[in-house]
Amino acid sequence: MGATWIRMLSVFDKRKCNKAQAQHAYIHQAQMQPGPYAAGLSSNMTASPPPPRPYTPQGTQSGQYVPAEYRQQSPNPGQAQMPVQANTSYFPANSRPQPSPGASYAPSSYGPSQTLPYRGRPEQGYKNIFHQRAQWRIKWPNSFQFAGIPRLVSEKRHRDMMQRAKDFAAEDYYLSPFDGHLAKLFVQSTQEVYDADPNSTWRRTFIRNRSPLILQIAIWALESLPAPTDDREATGKEIGIVAAKWVPSCVAILFLMIFPVSVAGEVRNNGMYDALPYRYWGYPYHARNPQEDKRQLQIPPPDRSHPSAAASSPPNRSTKSALNPISERPIEPKYLCFLKSTGGVEILEVSQWKRVHDVAATYVLVSYTSEHFRTEEEQLFLHEVGEHAARRAGVQAYWVGCSCLGETKEEQEDNVWRISDVVRGARSMVIAVADVSGQEQPKVNTAALRQWGTRVWTLPEVLLTPSNSEFEVYNRNTGLETPLTVDKRNFATLWEDASISRELIDHYEGSLTLSSLELVTIALKCLHSRQKGFHLPGDMAYALMGLLRRRPTVVKSDTAFQAFARLSLANDNDLLLERLICTLPKSPSQPWYDMDDQWDVSLWDILPSTQVCGIADNDTVIIDGCYAAAIRWKAFAAVANLIRDSWGRFFVRYLLRSTSYLFIVGISLVAAGSAAGGALISLTAVGAVFLTISLLVILGSPYIIRKLYTGKLWGTQAWFFGFEGYMDIATIEQHIFGADMGHLKWSTNGSPLSVHTANEYGECIGRDPTCNPQTAEKVKMAVNAQMGEQRIFTLVDTYTLTVTCFEAVRPPIAAVICGAEGGMQRALLCSYDWSTQTLYRESVLRMETVVLDQMARVGRLRLGLKREEKKEGV
Repeated sequence: MGATWIRMLSVFDKRKCNKAQAQHAYIHQAQMQPGPYAAGLSSNMTASPPPPRPYTPQGTQSGQYVPAEYRQQSPNPGQAQMPVQANTSYFPANSRPQPSPGASYAPSSYGPSQTLPYRGRPEQGYKNIFHQRAQWRIKWPNSFQFAGIPRLVSEKRHRDMMQRAKDFAAEDYYLSPFDGHLAKLFVQSTQEVYDADPNSTWRRTFIRNRSPLILQIAIWALESLPAPTDDREATGKEIGIVAAKWVPSCVAILFLMIFPVSVAGEVRNNGMYDALPYRYWGYPYHARNPQEDKRQLQIPPPDRSHPSAAASSPPNRSTKSALNPISERPIEPKYLCFLKSTGGVEILEVSQWKRVHDVAATYVLVSYTSEHFRTEEEQLFLHEVGEHAARRAGVQAYWVGCSCLGETKEEQEDNVWRISDVVRGARSMVIAVADVSGQEQPKVNTAALRQWGTRVWTLPEVLLTPSNSEFEVYNRNTGLETPLTVDKRNFATLWEDASISRELIDHYEGSLTLSSLELVTIALKCLHSRQKGFHLPGDMAYALMGLLRRRPTVVKSDTAFQAFARLSLANDNDLLLERLICTLPKSPSQPWYDMDDQWDVSLWDILPSTQVCGIADNDTVIIDGCYAAAIRWKAFAAVANLIRDSWGRFFVRYLLRSTSYLFIVGISLVAAGSAAGGALISLTAVGAVFLTISLLVILGSPYIIRKLYTGKLWGTQAWFFGFEGYMDIATIEQHIFGADMGHLKWSTNGSPLSVHTANEYGECIGRDPTCNPQTAEKVKMAVNAQMGEQRIFTLVDTYTLTVTCFEAVRPPIAAVICGAEGGMQRALLCSYDWSTQTLYRESVLRMETVVLDQMARVGRLRLGLKREEKKEGV
């Protein structure tokens, strides 16, 4: 009888599921994916024909359960196939992973071989408390593993937003959203990662099922039955397993019903994400506003000898208008080589020559590279070229770097960064090279000209010469009689980066107009490909500033990034730095000045939502006004949700809650009536009714609870859950919501690992990222990744109900929204270097714009683009 009743429950579920499918029960929701347990459809909906009967893919056993969402429809030769719109072309139109690890199949009419999602070791849950490396502590999480990377023994000081300053041992920490204190970082990890050798600087703990206990019991009792979306009938063995579990689960549920238990999780922060309790207490290295600089003394120290004068003196405020002063552009060179009427040249100050002749000097510029002209004897050829070119051009002088930069070292360094202004004032430019092969050539060797073009300063020299110019190229090996003439418009063909440098030449020739943002971006790429001629770390930025109007003064102690950042702030009408921090490098080794984005998006496609208000030490910036949310790593949590009530659900819920009391009252009334003999037969009858109702409800409680708490979610508490490694989405949902109900969905384009395809209706559906064999291989390799190597992490967003896999070196403790692009928000996932109060960009995800409604702003934040890994592990 019990087996028949269980079979009826299974059939009833299947009929409801088939009816839901026939009525298109997947009603389009803005932020959720409907699950297999569809119910409550409007009666006036027009039913459409059910979809074709799914079939079992090749490579799976006939009795093996394959979720319907992961099965393709039976091939119909007479029906046109839907085109697949995805990042790759080898995915079946499904979203839940198949249970066959590593299997593959190739349906005859569905093109190339299709790869099934990756399946790792099953989660052991609380069995891991007996793990050989398990440690215990009183605070949550109680069971964990120590980090495997050695630590520094020294302590460092940290001050949190509540102004609590304390020395901490060298560990990985995060900022607790509960009270803002610095707490040890525990990262829940999949079973594969947890069992692997310890290879991290953070502590690890195992993944726990955090769904309500009463729901876990109900699902445990029914988990052996086929899912409602599966067409096959339950086997006798499966029914026997359910029957064996049924009575214990009913007893457990009855016991739990005695005590008020909240199935829904806690509503916290008014439904918003956990805020990031961060505040930066330091000074910037270069402040955008001069009043914020550490070097500017706001209140002078008191003069002990004259206390009255000190009391009456005003604050010593700086008279500088900015801490990023702009250098003046010279109108003309300081020195030139002037031609003599009798032959030869003399090097004079231009101001001295003008006092005599009372006219502006015109000159030719001689460009060369020191690789070709190292000795004074070789440099004599440069003067021969300069004199020859100046007399042919009919000008009074020429400028050559070996003689016109000045006499002292300091003067020479200052004039190097003003070469761009010298080029702007020149009548024309000639180029001197030497044959790199050492053999005399009848014409200029283009290899020598290419070598000349590898010098960083040659780019602005070519760009800033007058329009429609022709360059005469002289070779030291062939003399002055056979120069090669190269037209400026065609000069890019001699460079290795001709495709992008041509755009710069066209811009300065007036045939193409670039915006200032495009100009800086393209010029930086071109300068990056020229790695010769540097004297200071910031020379790339100083060469770039010659192309721009506002030029900060040269600071020799600046790093390359700091020099570029100051240049950007001085010319930042296009928020270049703000856009740059929103990009995701294509590889961890990509330098900051290579602005290629993982999604192949240009900087001008990104709209920043924050402002860089200062430049800090160690190549970091200080930003303000961004939205941020904390990521929870130590464990999942019960998620509060909203399920629409119906009269039936309302009645069943209160009947279920009162079952324990009805059972106790029923037994009491029956016992009292029996003790009184036949005098209280009515009391016995009432007790029997109560007892019968309670027993029926108790016997059906596992099924009732599953149906009661597995409806569609109309609202959820916003959480960011993270874990290290990869799990299939069904297992993730079981650990959060108790069962795979189809609430969660894979992100369609939130990460470079995300995958999407079009279903039979042309809708964009997120797929398991490990359907991509390359991603599956990354998941396997990340298990044993060493410090500094990319690992696989997974982020679960319970507000948008999306799951995203991504790569990072360290687990990010916060998501910081810094811009938007393509209708999505750019979220920087940042780890925390607590010793310097710096958040470092680990990865960048694309999130739906609605997440901003559930986030809080954070104050000034110190941000680094790349975290340098130390050998000690912190």
